Amino acid sequence: MEKILSILLIAVARGLLLTDWFGSATAKTIQANNMTITTKACQDSLSRQLPFCNETLPIKARVEDLVARLYDSEKAALLTAREGGGSSPGPPGNVSRLGLPEYDWGVNCVHGVQTSCVRLTTGEVKCPTSFMNPVNYGATFNASLFKDLGRVIGDELRALWVIGATEYSSWSGRPHAGLDCWSPNINIARDPRWGRNQETPGEDPYLNGVFGRQYTRGLQGPSSAARDSRYIKVVSTLKHWAAYSLEDSEGRTRHNFDARISDFTLQDTYFPAFKNAIIEGGARGVMCSYNAVNGVPACASKFLGDVLRNEWGFKGYLTSDSGAIEDIYEHHHYVANAEEAACAAIRDGRTDIDSGAVYHDALLSAVKHGICEMKDIDDALKRTLALRFELGLFDNASSPYWSVDPDNIGNKDSRDLNLLGALESMVLLTNGAQVLPLRMGSALAVIGPHAKARSALVGNYLGQICANDNLDCIETPLQAVVKLNVGGKVVYAPGCSSLTKNDTTGFDDAVAAAKESDAVILFLGIDGEIEGENNDRTSIDLPQIQHELAAKVIEVGRPTVIVLINGGMVAVAEEMKTKAAILESFYPGHLGAKAIASTIFGKNSHCCGKLPVTIYPKEYIQDIKMTEMELDFASGRTYRYYTGKPLFQFGHGLSLTTFNFSGHGVSRTIERHRRLVESLDLLQCLRTCKAHGTATCGNNVTYSVEVTNTGTRTGDEVVMAYMYPNQIKSVQFESSKLIKQLFGFERVHLTLGESRTVSFQASIKTFYLTDRITGDVMSVPGTYSVVLTNEIYALGAGAVRGPVGDTELVVDELAYGYALDTGTQMQQHKGDTAVELSAISGRLEASMADADGLSVTRIALDGNTD
Repeated sequence: MEKILSILLIAVARGLLLTDWFGSATAKTIQANNMTITTKACQDSLSRQLPFCNETLPIKARVEDLVARLYDSEKAALLTAREGGGSSPGPPGNVSRLGLPEYDWGVNCVHGVQTSCVRLTTGEVKCPTSFMNPVNYGATFNASLFKDLGRVIGDELRALWVIGATEYSSWSGRPHAGLDCWSPNINIARDPRWGRNQETPGEDPYLNGVFGRQYTRGLQGPSSAARDSRYIKVVSTLKHWAAYSLEDSEGRTRHNFDARISDFTLQDTYFPAFKNAIIEGGARGVMCSYNAVNGVPACASKFLGDVLRNEWGFKGYLTSDSGAIEDIYEHHHYVANAEEAACAAIRDGRTDIDSGAVYHDALLSAVKHGICEMKDIDDALKRTLALRFELGLFDNASSPYWSVDPDNIGNKDSRDLNLLGALESMVLLTNGAQVLPLRMGSALAVIGPHAKARSALVGNYLGQICANDNLDCIETPLQAVVKLNVGGKVVYAPGCSSLTKNDTTGFDDAVAAAKESDAVILFLGIDGEIEGENNDRTSIDLPQIQHELAAKVIEVGRPTVIVLINGGMVAVAEEMKTKAAILESFYPGHLGAKAIASTIFGKNSHCCGKLPVTIYPKEYIQDIKMTEMELDFASGRTYRYYTGKPLFQFGHGLSLTTFNFSGHGVSRTIERHRRLVESLDLLQCLRTCKAHGTATCGNNVTYSVEVTNTGTRTGDEVVMAYMYPNQIKSVQFESSKLIKQLFGFERVHLTLGESRTVSFQASIKTFYLTDRITGDVMSVPGTYSVVLTNEIYALGAGAVRGPVGDTELVVDELAYGYALDTGTQMQQHKGDTAVELSAISGRLEASMADADGLSVTRIALDGNTD
């Protein structure tokens, strides 16, 4: 801690105090009167005598004592997210007479801690690590990496908190950073037009749930940097609850959009990721969204609150998105004024924290006028203050969390993890002409509007990345290619003056550069000017000027690599028709350029990833409105319901090496693709299942596949496990349009000749379906298939069929769902009652067949009952 006896905070601070730093560089420091100096309560001799500072008492008793000591006039500020900024007026929320300092609830950590850098007394500057965007994490299909991301963010935030780093954005008011992260974003990427697709891992509820669970465990749990079983390291805050995925489309904005959604789709698509992260991950925070759900603003929804707190047992805090409580009356017009909005949020929605000014300005007057009660406020205080106790902010006992070494900020381990993730996230879409890898030492033409990209690489939601407060510390793709092309020559031509402007004046130079080269690398895509928060897209196609540039350059005839840099998908149908290799890099982060260049030259020993989203043809958006929230409408949304032909399917991704899959006594060598298909033997499993409320499966069925690297280089493969419902024997499910559902994935790293066995367990839960009418999640009689695949297999491969049984069991009842009545009125209904599942006796029939060149095992079960 000697390093941090004195510090200088570095942040973007337009109009604030400027001091000289590093000679020509300028240090930008926060105003002292807006910075929390004391971060812990119970530090003075007077407050230490009070029961809430007695560390031997249970937290519940300490919280109740503290709340009882608060004056009514002090309470609203404690339920306001920020010390200032973001519509939060302050005061900072401290209660000095009780030794209680202010606390900032609003630190974002979407893919790195969004704070200022800090300068230590040694002169060393420490900046938080900016990882790749979450869509890249989805592309890795690496659950352990998800947890590592949370772990590093948690370690860095604790260290930055100790030192005194502030929130980075000027909008926030730059308070001293707190210890809860408004992250991860686990909304479903349901539509490619959504401006925030880069912030979420993908389109699949299971994938997003695993990401939320693992990120949360890493963030909140101990690590080698510090561990103390008494406390939470950092609080995870899942966002955005619920069904949020529209910014500004079709005359609606996120502030007034009413998402009309069936109970079926809520349970089937929008709820599972949050449920996983809360129940399995233990997330202690949730952020309610701007939008309404079936006529009720999310932050005021009793229904959504009941799902969280009653159905799932969530015990943490609920914060509004910034300005969302104001939206309740200003934009949704759900109530008439701020007082009614404050009460609707804190009483009905049980929203504890207001990221805005409504609680501060109107909550006490609302109680005075009898709209809600002081008990509603006190309950919110108890939930939020309890978390501050669980973070250890009221204890004087020594803890490793009070002295997390600043060496944990932006260190070599963090950089190595950052690069590993970026390498794993590269998705090779096409390489039919074997363009990749390129030979080092070649004459190369680097062309395209993203060749010198910096800000596009890192996406959005950024802390301070570079010490001099610009992005010069980020390597561009052009620089990375030049660095790795040792002994070669690189000629650069932008080709386009911008990503979208219809300007062809640079085409001639681009063509000339291509003609001088042995090979061409085209850097194309979109950026935050085209997609982002508050900005949905109206086209999912690669901008037309870039199509034209690509056509001109490819026409030259040199081997060509197209690198896409984007958050949401871009359609590249024209480029697919050529011999160019296409590499999807999404927004790969601070070290993304190195990962791209390493992949291009075959130096990526962790190549490659898989698509966490479907890449649709550009015409897709003509078939379905952005405001349509159902997934099984029209041609469908996501791989689970889309019935059209995608350009590239969810899970697609090639490799630079080859793999052999073998399992169940079935073995066949293939190049780049393989899938094993088998129906699940549910006989023993179903016999052990109990009635609703105690449903268990004593015997899971394990499916294994051995993966061998049979190629010429080290590489990674991702194996995915899917459930396919083939024939459903239940009237209410006959109309189900579910095509398949991911239920497991594992990434393996294999050197030449190395083999590894990948296993997945399937149980009765694997085959749950959601009732289209009630929203109940149930086991349903019918036939299903289990498919193990790397998703690069022959289209039209045969499915496996075998009857399962003619009884059913409700296992997850949506007890308080909303049903729409004439499109405007809503009424609560209770789900169907549980039906005890009878034991099943059956016969096994196994045979071997070859369907479309793939080895398939068929197992049939009859539906007789004992």
